Amino acid sequence: MSLTLIYILIILLGLAVGSFLNVVILRFDEIKTIINTRSHCVSCKKNLRWYDLIPFFSFVFLLGKCRYCKKNISPQYPLVEIGTGLIFGLLFWKFGFSWILIPYLLITCLLIVIFVYDILKLMISDFLVYLALGIWVVWILSQFLLNNYQISIILDSLYGGLVLGGFLGLIVIVSRQKWMGAGDIALGVLLGMMVGWPVVLVATFLAFVLGSFIGLFLIAVHKKKMKDQLPFAPFLITGMWLALLFGEQIINLYLGKFYN
Repeated sequence: MSLTLIYILIILLGLAVGSFLNVVILRFDEIKTIINTRSHCVSCKKNLRWYDLIPFFSFVFLLGKCRYCKKNISPQYPLVEIGTGLIFGLLFWKFGFSWILIPYLLITCLLIVIFVYDILKLMISDFLVYLALGIWVVWILSQFLLNNYQISIILDSLYGGLVLGGFLGLIVIVSRQKWMGAGDIALGVLLGMMVGWPVVLVATFLAFVLGSFIGLFLIAVHKKKMKDQLPFAPFLITGMWLALLFGEQIINLYLGKFYN
């Protein structure tokens, strides 16, 4: 099987998973409906057929409108599907067919739900964060016990969690949760552990730069005011993904530029 075909299959898998994640996001407050309720149009409540549910492609073929009532379909659906597909492809590009790809893919699914849910509700699900943290801890411990992981790798993961989680915790305490919510702390621990030390520094820098840039842009176009809340989980998660994929290159570029 050619490498190109493998990438296509990985991305298609991501599209399909993204379609399911959309269902989880929209029904997260009533989790039982994920299993016992058929997919339907949120406007006309018409049950959708299988050909209306093909990830991304159905949205394109239907020109972004419901087949039955012609109301616009939320762009969230294709964006989550495309985003999941691209992240799956990038993680495969980074890690290939290695065991570590599995926890990263599983946690990525949970992070996508956290990402979008925070945008929609301005809330971080502690359950999903702790579930993802549990997956990561089990992975690290299993590799240490079964595959002779070096203790330095585990320590780097712990340092990463302490740095980002501790930094966010300090912000929460100093601001009395005005600048950031307590839910960001556990998420910071998780993301810091995933990228480890010293790449966590890149993740933190990117998260705050992105948050500042987007926040100022929204204020400039009058979509937000200075006192309005801005979901920060998406910036933390984006910073983590960018650092995970390119953090080492960024650090090497920085060191090479200033210390050669």
